[in-house]
Amino acid sequence: MPRFKVVSKAIGEKMALTCKPVVRDTSLITQIEWLDPKNRKIDSNSRNHMYLQNLPGDIGLMVVFPSLRAEHAGTYTCVAKYANSVDLRANVTVETYEDITFVSAPENQYPIINTDYTIKCEVKGNPSPTVDWYKNEVNIVTQERYIVVNGGLTIKNVRESDDGVYRCTAVVISTGQIKSTEIRVEVLIPPKIEPIPTVSVTEGESAIVKCKATGKPPPKYTWIKVGTSEDLRKADRFNVKEITGDLLISRVEFNDQSSYKCVAENEAGLAETSVDLKVLVKPRIFELINVTAPIHSETRIICKANGRPPPKVVFQKLSNKEPFEFGKQTKDKRINLDQTIITEKGESMSTLVISNLNRSDDGLYRCIAENKAGTAILNGHITVEFPPTFERTKNFPPTWTWGNRPGNISCIPEAIPNATIKWMHGGIEIRESPNYKIVGTSPRSNLIVYPGNEKRYYTTYECVATNKLGTDKKSFPLQEAFRPEMIRQVNPHSITATTIKFSVTGPIIEDGLPLRTITVQYKPERELTWDYARNHTWSFGAPYILEDLLPEVTYQFRFAARNDVGMGQWSNTETISMPRRSEPAEPKILLPAHSIIDDNTSSRQDMIAVSPYADRYDIRWNVPNSNGDPIIRYIIRYCKTEKINGEWRDSDCSEEIEQSVQYTHYELTNLFADTTYKVELRAQNAIGASSPAQIRIKTARGMDPLVPVESPTISSGAIIGIVLAAIVLVLLVVDIACFCVNRTGILATLCYRGGSKHDDEDQKLGSLYSWRFPLPYCSYKAAPAHPNSLNLPMPVKLIPTPTEETEPLKSSNQTNGETQLSVEYEGGKVYTKPGTITGKHSAV
Repeated sequence: MPRFKVVSKAIGEKMALTCKPVVRDTSLITQIEWLDPKNRKIDSNSRNHMYLQNLPGDIGLMVVFPSLRAEHAGTYTCVAKYANSVDLRANVTVETYEDITFVSAPENQYPIINTDYTIKCEVKGNPSPTVDWYKNEVNIVTQERYIVVNGGLTIKNVRESDDGVYRCTAVVISTGQIKSTEIRVEVLIPPKIEPIPTVSVTEGESAIVKCKATGKPPPKYTWIKVGTSEDLRKADRFNVKEITGDLLISRVEFNDQSSYKCVAENEAGLAETSVDLKVLVKPRIFELINVTAPIHSETRIICKANGRPPPKVVFQKLSNKEPFEFGKQTKDKRINLDQTIITEKGESMSTLVISNLNRSDDGLYRCIAENKAGTAILNGHITVEFPPTFERTKNFPPTWTWGNRPGNISCIPEAIPNATIKWMHGGIEIRESPNYKIVGTSPRSNLIVYPGNEKRYYTTYECVATNKLGTDKKSFPLQEAFRPEMIRQVNPHSITATTIKFSVTGPIIEDGLPLRTITVQYKPERELTWDYARNHTWSFGAPYILEDLLPEVTYQFRFAARNDVGMGQWSNTETISMPRRSEPAEPKILLPAHSIIDDNTSSRQDMIAVSPYADRYDIRWNVPNSNGDPIIRYIIRYCKTEKINGEWRDSDCSEEIEQSVQYTHYELTNLFADTTYKVELRAQNAIGASSPAQIRIKTARGMDPLVPVESPTISSGAIIGIVLAAIVLVLLVVDIACFCVNRTGILATLCYRGGSKHDDEDQKLGSLYSWRFPLPYCSYKAAPAHPNSLNLPMPVKLIPTPTEETEPLKSSNQTNGETQLSVEYEGGKVYTKPGTITGKHSAV
């Protein structure tokens, strides 16, 4: 067994061949054994990787193959003797074959795009299997791009579309064996780097250099410094992002300027590109020397600066708005600016050349160095030397002195370098003496003269200034000063009830000291002496206005002028009578000059002030003179106005508007846009109103104001109260109607609270109060019919003798046996009780 003449088994499988005699008496079986294909006896010690095994509990012998080999193929014979006389024999042929094995068929394979690639699927078997290829369940046969070869499938010029899952199937037709394996194919694409432009970064700042590449799978990046071949992943201040390709540089240094290589690499290959990193260095001015040169000579000032790239260096005089341009200047051909650049050192040098120096060339010059990284500024100075000059002090006034005061003469020449000063008189140098004192000899000097009572010292002194470039001199007169002469003329310019404005003509001044003040002394004419007169002083040239005078009083005035020496003589006495009190002077409206349009006329009344707003205007004025009586209010009135045939015509005038004297302005509101108005302003006191000051204004274009809606005369709270009262009244009427018709409602509840046993008492109360209440407030029944048209109950007759409200009310029809009742009225609540009838807190 098995009961086949031929047994086929795969190499490596286990197998057993069993031999069992079929006889009547198994005990007569002897010499049972197995012979191999070479007719050799198989025993338990066989080294052919097989062994014998007896059948348990039965006569038979089994040969066991633990792992079938190719050499085990052949015919095996089982032999035995029965009763030592009959030979028994049985044959079985063992055929071996090799199973399908995938020797080399990786599950994931990676061809590179645009190359030829063989998908590996090496199959081994005996008999040899046939291999078929499938993709997406479609059989692949040899064609232009696909070639089925021994051991695989060759793809010509691989494309990205060749990605996918391929199935390799091996079949042995003779044995019916079939096996398949799936191979995942992913087409790889080598990296391709995008060009990187030159990167510029300023020294000391941070930089990011981006490297972007395409590829499949996404590549990883490395950065190499070209000059040193340094892998920047290990360098300080450099951070390489392997996934994104960014190169981060912190605190860029001068020596970081170089070429850098970006390398992108994946399984398909690598790509690299280089980028130049330009480190910009801010300009630094390292040389600027101040220059000193004599006037009318040629000089040059040089400024040197370095940076990367070499900076542009220009000069600018601080007093000029713009820097000098290179070459000769358009506005001043004397000035020329040149620049030299040393690229290797990163240095620039600019030279400003000025020929025929003037004193105006003296000053500060700014050197400006500028490149892409920034700007540096440093100031230098050109000093122009020149001989002494008294050009600025030639028009100084003479020196004055008087009495025993010393005269101080100042000599201040201009010179570079500073001049040495000496004083001369009559061609002889002045030396210090009791009458002369010299303070300072450079750069200024003061000659102090003590003339005393000697007139000869009031003369002209000469100041001589000298430096290395020349000498100059100037004469300084010392003059004796006196008090001013009498004022020539005084005229009253304008007079009101309390003020006078004077026109004063001072004394003639030729070489004397200038006037400082004008003083007026005044008193009522009835005062005979000037002992108690009042004084008022003005600065010379100021408006001479005297205020706080009394109306209808005659005053005497005299005037005097004062200079540094003292006050001059009083002028002749002027007598002026003040007018009586009157209405205020006309106010003066202030006109904003920037908004006035001259309407082709010089008349102030025809000038139009333009409002910046379309609906309002703020009018302002000066406080006018009150003319002896205080101003109590201002009155404002405005009208629309229009010029027709050369004449102004007014319309739609407003009512008079009063403004408090505390204010000198008022805002006109609710005006119409693009409209001309005439505004009149009067000041009023107890005597009357002033003449009107007028101004015409024009509002700006815009929307007209909304007409204000008059607010209701009744407040919202009052309206709510009236509504609530009406609701209460309606409810009261409804309640009374319900009481009369159906005996229901709040009123019925109040009246029925006493119960039926008080029915008779309530009728009495009804008769008592029926004259007050037309409806039966405290009765269970409707009021009885009444002969009159109102259907009212008969009035109650009261006792003629007057009684207090708290005393008992007596009825004329009471009997001795009738129970007395009293009535109390508490907060609108009426109730009855036995006793005397008393009206408490009631209308009765």
